Amino acid sequence: MVKERLLRKLIEPGIIDVSGSTFVVDGTNWELVVAADSVGNPTHWAVWRGYFDLSGLVEQQETLFTMGPTFQEATDYNYITSNQQGALQVWDMITQEYISDASFDGVLSGSGMWIPPGMMSTLDPLLGPNTGAGYDLQDVHYGNARSFQYGPLTSLGVSPFLPILSRSTMWGTGSATAGQKLYVTRAIHLDSALRAEPLNELNTPPTAVVIPALID
Repeated sequence: MVKERLLRKLIEPGIIDVSGSTFVVDGTNWELVVAADSVGNPTHWAVWRGYFDLSGLVEQQETLFTMGPTFQEATDYNYITSNQQGALQVWDMITQEYISDASFDGVLSGSGMWIPPGMMSTLDPLLGPNTGAGYDLQDVHYGNARSFQYGPLTSLGVSPFLPILSRSTMWGTGSATAGQKLYVTRAIHLDSALRAEPLNELNTPPTAVVIPALID
């Protein structure tokens, strides 16, 4: 007998600022991930990770089918930056596998370009290793990559910004899982949006992750 279920989880707000010349990430389940870019230099991410516990379905030998997941944001991203190039870049993912710290390696140096899990399973001649290696497209139930553009710089040399969405790209073919967990990840590439210096900060919106699902 097919049953309906609505999975819901809250991504708490994240607060990113700078202490001295170091990014600081605060907020429940938020963390700073220091990865390596395509030429081996440090690159910085603010990452939120959580999961839905599906262990009860495994015990009953049932399969869950996701249907149209959504990320429902309560408000805008709000940040102040002295970086005059680039954009705020946000990746949201629902996956069958845990997205490891190593997955955030391989950002193209100087650009913020990153190949997310499920879109690259081998070495890339441009970006190098560790760009989504170990994940297949069917491991991703939902993926959305977004970019937000800057506003004009103020006379103080920083840009207080309620951003304008300039790009949104979706990926992923996964729909069924019999695994014990379904993982949720939000990743923000900090070096694309901010400088590691005073008067640079970012506030992320509280976000409800809602997944209509069928269980068979």
